Amino acid sequence: MEGRNSEIYEAVRKYYSAATKEKGGRLSSSVCCCSAEAVPKAVKVIISELPGEIVTKYYGCGSPIPDKVEGCTVLDLGCGTGRDVYVISKLVGALGTVIGLDMNEDQLEVAERYKAEMSSKWGFSNVVFKKGYMEDLAAVGIEDGSIDVVISNCVINLSPDKQSVFSEIHRVLKDGGVLFFSDVFADRKIPEEIRANPLLLGECLGGAMCPEEFDEVMKSSGLSNYEIISSVETPIGNKEIEALIGGVKYSSKTIRAVKGGESGCCRIATSYAEQSSCCCGATRLS
Repeated sequence: MEGRNSEIYEAVRKYYSAATKEKGGRLSSSVCCCSAEAVPKAVKVIISELPGEIVTKYYGCGSPIPDKVEGCTVLDLGCGTGRDVYVISKLVGALGTVIGLDMNEDQLEVAERYKAEMSSKWGFSNVVFKKGYMEDLAAVGIEDGSIDVVISNCVINLSPDKQSVFSEIHRVLKDGGVLFFSDVFADRKIPEEIRANPLLLGECLGGAMCPEEFDEVMKSSGLSNYEIISSVETPIGNKEIEALIGGVKYSSKTIRAVKGGESGCCRIATSYAEQSSCCCGATRLS
Protein backbone atom coordinates (compact mmCIF):
# COMPACT_ATOMS: atom_id res chain seq x y z
CA MET A 1 0.00 0.00 0.00
CA GLU A 2 2.54 2.56 -1.18
CA GLY A 3 2.67 5.90 -2.97
CA ARG A 4 -0.53 7.64 -4.00
CA ASN A 5 -2.68 4.74 -2.81
CA SER A 6 -1.17 5.00 0.66
CA GLU A 7 -2.00 8.71 0.75
CA ILE A 8 -5.62 7.98 -0.16
CA TYR A 9 -5.95 5.27 2.50
CA GLU A 10 -4.60 7.64 5.14
CA ALA A 11 -6.86 10.50 4.02
CA VAL A 12 -9.93 8.25 4.17
CA ARG A 13 -8.91 6.81 7.53
CA LYS A 14 -8.47 10.28 9.04
CA TYR A 15 -11.74 11.51 7.57
CA TYR A 16 -13.85 8.74 9.07
CA SER A 17 -11.96 8.67 12.36
CA ALA A 18 -12.72 12.36 12.78
CA ALA A 19 -16.38 11.80 11.98
CA THR A 20 -16.56 8.88 14.42
CA LYS A 21 -14.63 10.39 17.33
CA GLU A 22 -15.07 14.16 16.98
CA LYS A 23 -18.25 14.85 15.02
CA GLY A 24 -20.72 12.43 16.56
CA GLY A 25 -20.93 10.44 13.34
CA ARG A 26 -21.80 13.43 11.15
CA LEU A 27 -20.40 13.87 7.64
CA SER A 28 -20.50 17.06 5.55
CA SER A 29 -23.16 15.88 3.11
CA SER A 30 -26.09 13.47 2.94
CA VAL A 31 -24.45 11.25 0.30
CA CYS A 32 -23.36 8.46 2.67
CA CYS A 33 -26.11 8.96 5.21
CA CYS A 34 -28.76 6.41 4.37
CA SER A 35 -32.25 7.82 4.94
CA ALA A 36 -34.90 5.80 6.74
CA GLU A 37 -36.89 5.65 3.49
CA ALA A 38 -34.04 3.77 1.77
CA VAL A 39 -34.13 0.91 4.27
CA PRO A 40 -36.78 -1.81 3.79
CA LYS A 41 -39.25 -2.34 6.62
CA ALA A 42 -37.96 -5.79 7.56
CA VAL A 43 -34.42 -4.42 7.90
CA LYS A 44 -35.63 -1.36 9.83
CA VAL A 45 -37.08 -3.69 12.46
CA ILE A 46 -33.71 -5.34 13.01
CA ILE A 47 -31.87 -1.99 13.00
CA SER A 48 -34.23 -0.74 15.71
CA GLU A 49 -32.81 -3.48 17.97
CA LEU A 50 -29.21 -2.31 17.54
CA PRO A 51 -27.33 -0.01 19.94
CA GLY A 52 -27.73 3.64 18.98
CA GLU A 53 -24.00 4.29 18.58
CA ILE A 54 -23.68 1.61 15.90
CA VAL A 55 -26.45 3.21 13.87
CA THR A 56 -25.46 6.86 14.42
CA LYS A 57 -21.84 6.34 13.41
CA TYR A 58 -22.57 4.08 10.45
CA TYR A 59 -22.47 5.29 6.84
CA GLY A 60 -24.20 3.91 3.78
CA CYS A 61 -26.10 4.90 0.65
CA GLY A 62 -28.45 1.94 0.33
CA SER A 63 -29.51 -1.36 1.83
CA PRO A 64 -27.49 -4.23 0.31
CA ILE A 65 -29.15 -6.84 2.49
CA PRO A 66 -29.96 -10.03 0.54
CA ASP A 67 -32.84 -12.28 1.51
CA LYS A 68 -32.66 -16.04 2.15
CA VAL A 69 -29.15 -16.10 3.61
CA GLU A 70 -29.79 -18.45 6.53
CA GLY A 71 -26.71 -20.57 7.17
CA CYS A 72 -24.55 -18.59 4.72
CA THR A 73 -21.06 -17.18 5.21
CA VAL A 74 -21.23 -13.45 4.49
CA LEU A 75 -18.40 -10.93 4.13
CA ASP A 76 -19.08 -7.20 4.64
CA LEU A 77 -16.40 -5.01 3.02
CA GLY A 78 -15.92 -1.68 4.78
CA CYS A 79 -18.20 -2.71 7.60
CA GLY A 80 -17.56 0.42 9.69
CA THR A 81 -19.35 0.25 13.04
CA GLY A 82 -21.02 -2.99 12.00
CA ARG A 83 -24.63 -2.03 11.41
CA ASP A 84 -25.11 -4.28 8.38
CA VAL A 85 -22.93 -6.99 9.96
CA TYR A 86 -25.30 -7.28 12.92
CA VAL A 87 -28.38 -7.15 10.66
CA ILE A 88 -26.97 -9.99 8.54
CA SER A 89 -25.92 -11.81 11.70
CA LYS A 90 -29.55 -12.20 12.71
CA LEU A 91 -30.56 -13.23 9.18
CA VAL A 92 -27.94 -15.96 8.71
CA GLY A 93 -28.71 -17.38 12.13
CA ALA A 94 -26.73 -19.69 14.37
CA LEU A 95 -25.47 -21.81 11.47
CA GLY A 96 -24.17 -18.83 9.50
CA THR A 97 -21.10 -16.63 9.84
CA VAL A 98 -20.57 -12.91 9.20
CA ILE A 99 -17.14 -11.38 8.69
CA GLY A 100 -16.85 -7.61 8.92
CA LEU A 101 -13.72 -6.05 7.42
CA ASP A 102 -12.55 -2.44 7.73
CA MET A 103 -9.25 -0.58 7.75
CA ASN A 104 -10.39 1.99 10.32
CA GLU A 105 -9.63 0.98 13.90
CA ASP A 106 -11.87 3.68 15.39
CA GLN A 107 -14.95 2.38 13.60
CA LEU A 108 -14.03 -1.23 14.32
CA GLU A 109 -13.67 -0.38 18.00
CA VAL A 110 -17.32 0.65 18.07
CA ALA A 111 -18.34 -2.54 16.26
CA GLU A 112 -16.32 -4.80 18.56
CA ARG A 113 -17.63 -3.12 21.69
CA TYR A 114 -21.11 -4.51 21.16
CA LYS A 115 -20.28 -8.08 20.11
CA ALA A 116 -21.17 -9.66 23.45
CA GLU A 117 -24.36 -7.61 23.75
CA MET A 118 -25.56 -8.55 20.28
CA SER A 119 -24.59 -12.19 20.75
CA SER A 120 -26.73 -12.28 23.87
CA LYS A 121 -29.60 -10.51 22.12
CA TRP A 122 -29.62 -12.77 19.05
CA GLY A 123 -28.94 -15.91 21.11
CA PHE A 124 -25.83 -17.00 19.19
CA SER A 125 -22.33 -15.80 18.33
CA ASN A 126 -21.51 -15.73 14.62
CA VAL A 127 -19.66 -12.43 14.02
CA VAL A 128 -15.95 -11.86 13.38
CA PHE A 129 -14.36 -8.46 12.74
CA LYS A 130 -11.05 -8.08 10.91
CA LYS A 131 -8.87 -5.05 10.33
CA GLY A 132 -7.53 -4.98 6.80
CA TYR A 133 -7.87 -3.82 3.23
CA MET A 134 -10.54 -5.00 0.80
CA GLU A 135 -7.89 -4.92 -1.94
CA ASP A 136 -6.00 -7.74 -0.16
CA LEU A 137 -8.37 -10.15 1.55
CA ALA A 138 -5.74 -12.90 1.57
CA ALA A 139 -3.75 -10.87 4.09
CA VAL A 140 -6.54 -11.34 6.65
CA GLY A 141 -6.89 -15.04 5.92
CA ILE A 142 -9.97 -15.12 3.68
CA GLU A 143 -9.48 -18.14 1.46
CA ASP A 144 -10.42 -18.86 -2.15
CA GLY A 145 -14.05 -19.86 -2.62
CA SER A 146 -14.92 -19.56 1.06
CA ILE A 147 -17.70 -16.92 0.96
CA ASP A 148 -21.35 -17.31 -0.07
CA VAL A 149 -22.22 -13.60 -0.15
CA VAL A 150 -20.15 -10.41 -0.23
CA ILE A 151 -21.89 -7.16 0.69
CA SER A 152 -20.69 -3.55 0.88
CA ASN A 153 -22.44 -0.26 1.58
CA CYS A 154 -20.99 2.91 0.02
CA VAL A 155 -17.35 1.92 0.54
CA ILE A 156 -15.89 0.58 -2.72
CA ASN A 157 -15.88 4.12 -4.14
CA LEU A 158 -13.25 4.99 -1.50
CA SER A 159 -10.75 2.46 -2.85
CA PRO A 160 -7.89 3.72 -5.03
CA ASP A 161 -7.58 0.24 -6.58
CA LYS A 162 -11.05 -0.96 -7.51
CA GLN A 163 -9.72 -3.61 -9.88
CA SER A 164 -8.07 -5.37 -6.95
CA VAL A 165 -11.24 -5.05 -4.87
CA PHE A 166 -13.42 -6.80 -7.43
CA SER A 167 -10.76 -9.36 -8.29
CA GLU A 168 -10.50 -10.26 -4.61
CA ILE A 169 -14.28 -10.50 -4.35
CA HIS A 170 -14.27 -12.90 -7.28
CA ARG A 171 -11.50 -14.96 -5.67
CA VAL A 172 -13.18 -15.42 -2.28
CA LEU A 173 -16.71 -16.08 -3.58
CA LYS A 174 -17.83 -19.66 -4.06
CA ASP A 175 -19.03 -20.62 -7.54
CA GLY A 176 -22.56 -19.27 -7.74
CA GLY A 177 -21.81 -16.90 -4.87
CA VAL A 178 -23.31 -13.42 -4.86
CA LEU A 179 -21.90 -9.90 -4.59
CA PHE A 180 -24.59 -7.51 -3.36
CA PHE A 181 -23.54 -3.92 -2.82
CA SER A 182 -24.70 -0.31 -2.76
CA ASP A 183 -22.47 2.54 -3.87
CA VAL A 184 -22.33 6.02 -5.37
CA PHE A 185 -21.81 6.34 -9.12
CA ALA A 186 -21.09 9.34 -11.33
CA ASP A 187 -22.67 10.05 -14.70
CA ARG A 188 -19.23 10.66 -16.26
CA LYS A 189 -15.55 10.06 -15.57
CA ILE A 190 -14.58 12.16 -12.56
CA PRO A 191 -12.15 15.03 -13.33
CA GLU A 192 -8.80 14.86 -11.52
CA GLU A 193 -9.49 17.98 -9.45
CA ILE A 194 -12.49 16.21 -7.91
CA ARG A 195 -10.63 12.92 -7.43
CA ALA A 196 -7.81 14.72 -5.61
CA ASN A 197 -10.04 16.69 -3.23
CA PRO A 198 -9.92 15.07 0.26
CA LEU A 199 -13.36 16.42 1.19
CA LEU A 200 -14.99 15.01 -1.94
CA LEU A 201 -13.15 11.71 -1.55
CA GLY A 202 -14.31 11.34 2.04
CA GLU A 203 -17.87 12.21 1.08
CA CYS A 204 -17.91 9.30 -1.41
CA LEU A 205 -17.90 11.58 -4.48
CA GLY A 206 -14.25 11.85 -5.54
CA GLY A 207 -13.76 8.13 -6.12
CA ALA A 208 -17.12 7.29 -7.69
CA MET A 209 -16.99 5.28 -10.90
CA CYS A 210 -18.89 6.11 -14.08
CA PRO A 211 -20.81 3.38 -15.98
CA GLU A 212 -18.01 2.68 -18.46
CA GLU A 213 -15.37 2.32 -15.73
CA PHE A 214 -17.58 0.03 -13.70
CA ASP A 215 -18.48 -2.18 -16.64
CA GLU A 216 -14.82 -2.56 -17.56
CA VAL A 217 -13.66 -3.46 -14.05
CA MET A 218 -16.47 -5.98 -13.60
CA LYS A 219 -15.67 -7.72 -16.87
CA SER A 220 -11.95 -7.86 -16.17
CA SER A 221 -12.50 -9.25 -12.66
CA GLY A 222 -14.82 -12.05 -13.85
CA LEU A 223 -18.01 -10.51 -12.44
CA SER A 224 -19.66 -9.39 -15.67
CA ASN A 225 -22.83 -11.25 -14.68
CA TYR A 226 -24.47 -8.32 -12.87
CA GLU A 227 -27.78 -6.49 -12.65
CA ILE A 228 -28.98 -3.20 -11.20
CA ILE A 229 -31.48 -3.74 -8.38
CA SER A 230 -32.21 -0.06 -7.70
CA SER A 231 -30.97 3.39 -8.72
CA VAL A 232 -31.86 6.74 -7.18
CA GLU A 233 -30.45 10.25 -7.50
CA THR A 234 -27.96 11.04 -4.75
CA PRO A 235 -28.77 14.13 -2.64
CA ILE A 236 -25.76 16.25 -1.65
CA GLY A 237 -27.29 18.58 0.93
CA ASN A 238 -24.29 20.92 1.03
CA LYS A 239 -23.99 23.97 -1.25
CA GLU A 240 -20.20 24.17 -0.90
CA ILE A 241 -19.82 20.57 -2.06
CA GLU A 242 -22.37 21.06 -4.85
CA ALA A 243 -20.24 23.93 -6.18
CA LEU A 244 -17.09 21.78 -6.06
CA ILE A 245 -18.52 18.91 -8.11
CA GLY A 246 -19.58 21.19 -10.97
CA GLY A 247 -21.85 19.50 -13.46
CA VAL A 248 -21.21 15.90 -12.32
CA LYS A 249 -24.40 14.11 -11.35
CA TYR A 250 -24.42 11.22 -8.90
CA SER A 251 -26.70 8.33 -8.13
CA SER A 252 -26.84 5.60 -5.53
CA LYS A 253 -27.18 2.16 -7.05
CA THR A 254 -27.61 -1.27 -5.54
CA ILE A 255 -26.05 -3.95 -7.71
CA ARG A 256 -26.09 -7.71 -7.62
CA ALA A 257 -23.48 -9.89 -9.34
CA VAL A 258 -23.10 -13.66 -9.49
CA LYS A 259 -19.82 -15.52 -9.79
CA GLY A 260 -20.09 -18.02 -12.60
CA GLY A 261 -23.44 -19.46 -13.61
CA GLU A 262 -26.86 -19.44 -12.02
CA SER A 263 -26.23 -22.17 -9.48
CA GLY A 264 -26.39 -19.74 -6.57
CA CYS A 265 -28.78 -17.29 -8.15
CA CYS A 266 -32.11 -18.58 -6.95
CA ARG A 267 -30.81 -19.85 -3.62
CA ILE A 268 -29.90 -16.33 -2.51
CA ALA A 269 -32.64 -13.90 -3.51
CA THR A 270 -32.13 -10.31 -4.60
CA SER A 271 -32.99 -8.18 -1.59
CA TYR A 272 -35.65 -7.10 0.82
CA ALA A 273 -35.86 -3.87 -1.15
CA GLU A 274 -36.98 -5.46 -4.41
CA GLN A 275 -37.56 -9.13 -5.18
CA SER A 276 -37.01 -9.23 -8.93
CA SER A 277 -37.07 -12.27 -11.17
CA CYS A 278 -34.07 -14.54 -10.89
CA CYS A 279 -32.43 -13.61 -14.16
CA CYS A 280 -28.67 -13.22 -14.05
CA GLY A 281 -27.92 -11.79 -17.48
CA ALA A 282 -25.45 -8.91 -17.55
CA THR A 283 -27.09 -5.50 -17.42
CA ARG A 284 -25.13 -2.40 -18.41
CA LEU A 285 -24.93 0.22 -15.70
CA SER A 286 -26.62 3.47 -16.69
